[in-house]
Amino acid sequence: MISLFFLSCGLSPGARAKMVLEQGLKNSSPIVRINAAMGLNSETASVVLTGIFMDGENEAKAAVLQSISENKELLSESLIVEACRNPNPSVREAAYRVVALSEFVNARDLLLQGTQDELVAVRVISYGGLARFGDREFLQQGIRDPETRVRIASAKALGELGRAGMPEFIKDELKKSTPDLLGIGIIAMAELSDTASIPLFKALLKEGAGDLRIDAAEALLILGDGTGVGALQNGLQSNDPFVRIHATEVLTRHNVPATYPHLEAATRDEFMNVAVRAVKALAQHEPGKYKELFKELMDAQNPLLRIAAATAYLRSLDGA
Repeated sequence: MISLFFLSCGLSPGARAKMVLEQGLKNSSPIVRINAAMGLNSETASVVLTGIFMDGENEAKAAVLQSISENKELLSESLIVEACRNPNPSVREAAYRVVALSEFVNARDLLLQGTQDELVAVRVISYGGLARFGDREFLQQGIRDPETRVRIASAKALGELGRAGMPEFIKDELKKSTPDLLGIGIIAMAELSDTASIPLFKALLKEGAGDLRIDAAEALLILGDGTGVGALQNGLQSNDPFVRIHATEVLTRHNVPATYPHLEAATRDEFMNVAVRAVKALAQHEPGKYKELFKELMDAQNPLLRIAAATAYLRSLDGA
């Protein structure tokens, strides 16, 4: 950290940001190297990520796949397809997430294969991904799956294809399921434009546990209702770090200016995953406004926070 400080003296903030990322590529942790690579240009990232994927343990392979979900060209299609056959559940799930969003020639066949996977998460992803191919017949099979999560995912996909009554189907499934699936279900209902359930979502803002309140707030945001903004602000200040993480994830997906001051405060969170995600949320929506914050955080003790801040600062220069 001291050497980094002396090396950065006299450099412009943009040059400092690139130096932070280049330093991150030399870190012993593959997670740090992955994050640093994602902050650099695509050519460098592709080389680094491919090397980590080829040589790393399963945890590193899964982390690479998770990082490229929106930038699939950073890893070759053949490696991603091969990962769909990996015996490790985390690797296989991450690979199918990439395939579900991909334009791979054999994406449909891979997703059909995934509907038979023993891992529930892979079946959920696969049935959801088949919606874009209009596979109503296979999706119908999904709503008979023994797992509630899979039935909900299949019903949502059918609803996206125009099948009537799917929000009601999901609601009935939730009545028979365990409470931990309620959040998944209400997000699916909101994404099917189920405005009739708005009173339910608002009730959950008051009656639900911390995580469920965050889900209810997101469901309302999806439907264009800002009633849950206060729950998101409170979520960022929860005593539970996982609720704080959940809130930052929602606020990365949705632009809610009223929460910017709370996200700025969250960049100082003692739980590093919260701080890093808060930086990413601000960079996603308003990078130019928080240049000074990103510059300051490039001197943070934690390498992941430094890398998130450096990536955010470079994004602000691009006018994103």
